[in-house]
Amino acid sequence: MIISVGYIRSASQVLIKELNWTQNSLESKIIDVTDLSDQNLQGLFIEDSEHYNSLISILEKEKSHYPILDAKDENLGLSAFESMPAQQFKDLYLKILNRWTLHQNFLSVEHIWKITNHFRELWKKDRLSFFEELWYWMKRNTGAVDLSIIFNDVISTEEKDENNEKKERPKLTQALLSGTKKAHFLPGSAKEKELMQNYLDKFHDVFEVTEFNAAKGHFVATAQIDRSPIIFMARTIQLNQLQRTLLASLFNGLQF
Repeated sequence: MIISVGYIRSASQVLIKELNWTQNSLESKIIDVTDLSDQNLQGLFIEDSEHYNSLISILEKEKSHYPILDAKDENLGLSAFESMPAQQFKDLYLKILNRWTLHQNFLSVEHIWKITNHFRELWKKDRLSFFEELWYWMKRNTGAVDLSIIFNDVISTEEKDENNEKKERPKLTQALLSGTKKAHFLPGSAKEKELMQNYLDKFHDVFEVTEFNAAKGHFVATAQIDRSPIIFMARTIQLNQLQRTLLASLFNGLQF
């Protein structure tokens, strides 16, 4: 799992530090500020308010994906960030993650009735939009570096009937919504079909965290809505009781 945090070093450049969580190794790179949209950051520091004002159009689009922080609040200068060792970087990231997810969790708790009703309507009217919005909501509320959702879908296939005539028939298949910063729909493969089979005995609960390994950052959960099974797979190093309760509350509210 790679944790990426940036620091705006000028009006045109961003310094990004990337931590390999399991190997405890750090790498740095400098990108053009216009390439921020292509980066899967978990946080971004700004030291100079003039930089923020000059980049506000870019940062306004980024702030829904990760926290944008005032470096002065952490007494963090560019040189200190640039030379920061791996363990200190980990501690900084955990502080960023805790603040960000707690803020997102409280917002969700405050508006859970509205959020649940919105998802219930999407489930009935537009399944793809449902999963896309659920992906972004879950990623923000868990602080996941990446997230995949596996679910069943029905597609039309052309088959020959007993009279050797071609007819369209519905076929149950699996679909995948996966990504880091942005989500992409993909047709399921044999792997997704096998996963659905492997987790069959887990779908009796509305929502269940089946695996969570903080050291490796692996998170797996299962859920079902209207008897439709769903698997969630993510990389995150934190899943506290508030987050577990929030996720369970949402899926309990989505039962028809």
